[in-house]
Amino acid sequence: MYVTADDKSTFENPFDIASIPIVTKEQADAEDRTKKLTTVTPTLKAPKAGPTKSVPSGADAVAQASATAQKYAQELLQIPEMKSYGSVLKSSPVVELTESETEYVVSVIKHIFKEHIVLQYEVKNTLPETVLEDVSVVATPSEEEELEEDFIIPAASLNTDVPGSIYVSFKKVNGESAFPASSFTNVLKFTTKEIDPTTSQPEEGGYEDEYQVEDLELTGSDYVIPAFAGNFNHLWEQVGASGEEAQETLQLGGVKSIAGTLSFIRSRMGPPANLHRCY
Repeated sequence: MYVTADDKSTFENPFDIASIPIVTKEQADAEDRTKKLTTVTPTLKAPKAGPTKSVPSGADAVAQASATAQKYAQELLQIPEMKSYGSVLKSSPVVELTESETEYVVSVIKHIFKEHIVLQYEVKNTLPETVLEDVSVVATPSEEEELEEDFIIPAASLNTDVPGSIYVSFKKVNGESAFPASSFTNVLKFTTKEIDPTTSQPEEGGYEDEYQVEDLELTGSDYVIPAFAGNFNHLWEQVGASGEEAQETLQLGGVKSIAGTLSFIRSRMGPPANLHRCY
C-alpha cells in the first residue's frame, strides 16, 4: 500500500518496518481457530412436508388399466373400420419411438383385440412453416406369418405442432387363441409442403419423404390383463383343485444368496401381489 500509493503525502514520512507489529505462527494459527469457532454455521432447512408418490396397489393398478382401456375404447368405437373388432381387451402405455427434440415426434399405443392388434401412432410435426399431407406409417412385423396387415388409416395433414393419429391394424392369422410376439420396423411416409407466407396456405408443389423411427416390440406382457387377487389362498386352491403336482429342480448358477434368488424370480415373474406366498 505504501509503494503503490497515489497520494504524495504518504511519502512525507519514510516507511519504517519496525512500526509493523509482529505476529508469530502460533498466534496466527490460534486466531484462525477462533474465527472458525465463532463463525455461524449455516443450518440446513428441513425438507418440505408434502405428499410423496406412492407405488399403486394391486387394486389401483387394475383400476388404472381399466380406465385407460375405456378411454381408448370410446375413441376406437368411433372408427368404422374397427366396429367389427369388438371391445378393446387392453391398451398399452404410450411408447416413445423418437426423442422429443426431433423433427417428427412419434409415439405409439398398442391396442389388443380378440383377433386383431391395432397400433395407434401419435405424430407431431415440429418443423415451422411446413405441413405434412397423407401421413402414414409402414409397420412391418418380424413375424409376418402370424400377423397380417388389415388396413392403415393415415392422417390427412399435420400442421406445425398439431399432433395427429395414424392407425395400423393387423389380424392374428391363427385366431384369437394366438398370442404372437413380434418386433415392428416403423417408417413414417408423407408429402412435405411449405407454407406460402403471403397466403398462409400450403404450396401446390410438394415432395414425398419418409422418416424411420425406433422399432416397436410386441411381447407376451401386452396380452396380460391385470386382475386384483383379494384372497390369494383361495385362488391357489382353485389352481390346484385337480390335485396334480409337478416338481422341478432349477440350478441358479449366477445367484449366490436368497436375495439374489428373489431378484431372479421377480425378473422372470414380475412383482405380483403376495409373491412371497408362492416361493
